[in-house]
Amino acid sequence: MQIQLEKPQTQNKLIRIDRSINIPLIGAIHIGVIDRGSNLLQVRASTYCNMKCTFCSTAANSQEIHPYNYEIELDYLLEWIKEAIKLKNNQVNQINIDSVGEPTAYPKIAELIREVKKIKGIEFVTMQSNGTLLNQEKIKMLESAGLGRINLSIHSLDQDFSKKLFGSQYYNIEAVKAICKLINNSKIELNITPVYIPNVNDNEIPHLINLAKELNCRISIQKYELYRYSRKEKKAKMINWYKFYRKLDEWENEFNYKLKLGPLDFNMKKSQRIPLFINRGDVIRVKVVMHGWMPNEMISVYNNRLVTIVDCASPINSFVSAKVLETRDSIYIAKKL
Repeated sequence: MQIQLEKPQTQNKLIRIDRSINIPLIGAIHIGVIDRGSNLLQVRASTYCNMKCTFCSTAANSQEIHPYNYEIELDYLLEWIKEAIKLKNNQVNQINIDSVGEPTAYPKIAELIREVKKIKGIEFVTMQSNGTLLNQEKIKMLESAGLGRINLSIHSLDQDFSKKLFGSQYYNIEAVKAICKLINNSKIELNITPVYIPNVNDNEIPHLINLAKELNCRISIQKYELYRYSRKEKKAKMINWYKFYRKLDEWENEFNYKLKLGPLDFNMKKSQRIPLFINRGDVIRVKVVMHGWMPNEMISVYNNRLVTIVDCASPINSFVSAKVLETRDSIYIAKKL
């Protein structure tokens, strides 16, 4: 098995995944297909990101944390989307194209949407985006491809503050606001998705609610979360879900606009999960097939699933023993023994 490595302009080495590599596309958090037990499947075609948000939960575009980027061949990804749907007994009618980075950086994003929309039973396709790689022509392409909704990340309407939050001097909030209007005037539904970062952008959320009211579009305010490798805003304060929803209540009453949105608002419901082929606590013997998304991680294959092996620097094509730590949502993480 030969993994092709390239070095794009981002300076991160690029791992291209295609049919010739012959690895499964279920089991990893950063690439492939993810099933969280609903009628919607997450699809992650690449890990590229053009921004460096100061609060990013995945620390996207950080070379020291993510030395490798990944890109999946379109046809091969489609095969595994269909396989995942079959494993869920065809109980899927929505696809959400998201990423640990920026989905529109995937070179064949419009083709992916078009081909996914052709899959029997798929009624609605959505996509996350920060909006910075979109323009009028691309929006028309996505509209023609059959995209149903763009969940657009905006966290402030102030130019300088937006640049700071997105970690880029090239971020232009006026251009992104113009993109909002272009999306809103197309057949694609616009959903503004700011992250509420307590003690950081508290005063910006009301402006974003007013923007949503002006555009008459949805706004889905996201809760700020921290993980082991997240980028951290120094002044940010983590709050629990009770306080988060209480704040949404306050804003709902103040602006008379619906802010508390749940699965039913997006026609999501529980469905059969992809069966677990590996159990937590299992000790498995696996073949290492490629470098992991984070340092000191390698990706292996076991029982037709990808398994991330932590604390592992074993060479590609070697075999290692590992103990399974996590299996939630068919995302498999194990520790080398």
